[in-house]
Amino acid sequence: MLGFEVLLIAGFIAVHLFKMARLYLVLMEHRIPFGRFVLLYFRTTFVNLIVPFKLGEIYRVEEIARETRVWQVGLLSVLVDRYFDIAALVVLLLPLDLFFGGRLSVITIVFVVVILAVAFVYMKFPPSYTYLNRYLIMRRASSRSMAALKGLDVTKNWYDFTKKLITGRSALIVAASFLGWICEIVTLWAVAAVTGLSFGLGDFPGYIEAIFVTGSSDLMRTYTNSTAFAFLVLTIVGYACKLLFGRRKDRV
Repeated sequence: MLGFEVLLIAGFIAVHLFKMARLYLVLMEHRIPFGRFVLLYFRTTFVNLIVPFKLGEIYRVEEIARETRVWQVGLLSVLVDRYFDIAALVVLLLPLDLFFGGRLSVITIVFVVVILAVAFVYMKFPPSYTYLNRYLIMRRASSRSMAALKGLDVTKNWYDFTKKLITGRSALIVAASFLGWICEIVTLWAVAAVTGLSFGLGDFPGYIEAIFVTGSSDLMRTYTNSTAFAFLVLTIVGYACKLLFGRRKDRV
């Protein structure tokens, strides 16, 4: 049993190191001091765990916007982080669904549709923007065409923000996401072994469905509650260390 407990702790650390690395890669160009970034991850992860249906991401948006002082970065960084997280998850869910269930689960189908739709829009936006921009400029000026041009410019700014967040590091973000989910499966297996619950590879799609759809799973509740408590402790310790070392610097 001790071996499973060690595996659980190691898996927990690995999961959140990879998740933290993914978010750090997305925000890299905004140069948030590493200590502040770690505290940001701790407190926003804690809130995300205690608020159902991932609505805690709204808090993460606000906190990142406050740290970077750019509200678009707050929203888009979280959306980009979620996108690559789900993309890596789909890579795992597709074979597990087909091998163990013989068909795709509802949550996998939804994820695939979302991933493909977002990728299509992202890839087709530049030529569509160029065409529509030229078309509206060549038309006679009117209040509608001016409003449409303004809307296009706003959309282009959002596209540019998104592109800056992922250019040159999308492969690393995907890798961090994929490794994070692999480690989470191992951690869930260890949690099940320690608590006496049942969990195997074939149960993983059901676990994901419980998070996003039904919201009911003994393993999910156990894992989420334990993780939330761990991040509450980490957040308190992190701020205590910040306060302590801040006072020492002031004395020096």
